[in-house]
Amino acid sequence: MPKILTPEQQAGYRANGFLSPLDALTPDEVARYREALRETEARLGGSLMDIDRKYRGNLHFLCGWMDELIHHPKILDAVEDLIGPDILLYTSRFFIKEPHSETIAAWHQDSTYFGLRPYEHVTAWVALSNVPRQAGPMEFAVGSHIRGQLRQRSKMVKNSVNTAGQIIVEWFDRSQTEFGVLAPGQFSLHHTCTVHQSGPNQSVERRIGIALSFIPTRVRHVGTQRMPACLVRGDDTYSHFDLQPRPRVDFGVAETQRHETSFKAYLDSFYEQLALVEKDIPANAASFSLRHPLPIAD
Repeated sequence: MPKILTPEQQAGYRANGFLSPLDALTPDEVARYREALRETEARLGGSLMDIDRKYRGNLHFLCGWMDELIHHPKILDAVEDLIGPDILLYTSRFFIKEPHSETIAAWHQDSTYFGLRPYEHVTAWVALSNVPRQAGPMEFAVGSHIRGQLRQRSKMVKNSVNTAGQIIVEWFDRSQTEFGVLAPGQFSLHHTCTVHQSGPNQSVERRIGIALSFIPTRVRHVGTQRMPACLVRGDDTYSHFDLQPRPRVDFGVAETQRHETSFKAYLDSFYEQLALVEKDIPANAASFSLRHPLPIAD
């Protein structure tokens, strides 16, 4: 029996590749997490988007407030309804766009560089701010996950919120798209193969999102090294990943070492997967996508 999603919502996710919006955080929780983020950025010396890129990802290894967020029961209840009760968090990552910034994400799939099989990874994108059309929300290509993995190339997009600057370089159906407009404390869910993009933040408010990458414990990593992950619900009887403990001290010695080790592992895996998936892409493959630039949000 579903914990939180209706049968119609579950069917919609499987047909469309995404579900939005869903409610999770209370106003008090949003305010508390916003303050924790402010304190964390002050401690680190700047916006997570501008300082050492390792701090954009996996802050749940370092900070108790992020560890609390990745275990939020309303988020996990929805994820469980889609992938089952035994859940790993593979990675967490911040996507912040400053007011009136030109930062975008071109059409891409999350699945391309993760190296996870089968494709059962679901991303919960949690909003800690208003994300109206003007702020550059995610835009999903309806049903695009059904085709599976598409060709994608990195280092193609300027001002990309994705550090790889990636873009889909083959045709896909973009005749029907939907925007993931969210209020503070809401979240969306999307399948790892769902093609999506986001435009610039033309609003006066900082646009703050956190992408939480959840996988069922049965999923494997197909790279050459074992990867870290966090068991956030249920049991892991497969042992495909090195399970990491929860942080006990914010920015503690052990916590900092785990964060450093995980960053190196994810970076090594990223470059390994990038080389594999891009080695056979024709030199002129980018021409289609570059002829179809991002639309400007209303």
